[in-house]
Amino acid sequence: MSPALPRGGLHSAAVFALCALFAVLAMGLTLLASGAYRDTAVVAEVNYTRRTALSYLVHQVRRSDAEGCVYVESFGGVDALALVEPAGGSSYITLLYCYGGQLRELYVEEGYPLLPEDGLPVLELSSLEIRAEDGLLCFTATASDGTVSSVSVAPRCRLGGEVGML
Repeated sequence: MSPALPRGGLHSAAVFALCALFAVLAMGLTLLASGAYRDTAVVAEVNYTRRTALSYLVHQVRRSDAEGCVYVESFGGVDALALVEPAGGSSYITLLYCYGGQLRELYVEEGYPLLPEDGLPVLELSSLEIRAEDGLLCFTATASDGTVSSVSVAPRCRLGGEVGML
């Protein structure tokens, strides 16, 4: 009978070292991927806010695109998109504007006095510039991180109102 050689310990140590190396590399890869994901999520959130705000404004213009129903005005010292909707002998106005760091919407009967803070918040937005030029409505949105996006839309109707009339 030959005595057993203690080679199993070296083999076990090599297997353990390989498993430990795999665990360390897997943890490092996970940490690296989570950082990349976090950065991507932040950029996606900023893009979502700006794109959604501009898309929302363009959609509202298209929805209300009728002669004299779309115009730009000043509301409480800020630019506002005014969309007129005649209904049952009265006219209702939807005002879209940026106030207090938020894109806001206010739906009110024409002539009813309200303040900018009365509007319902739609999205977070630092500022919104609305202007009418050369037959286009131009929207410039600034997100909370300072990035700026713009879009121009050509209403099928002529813009109404005194301010922004084309």
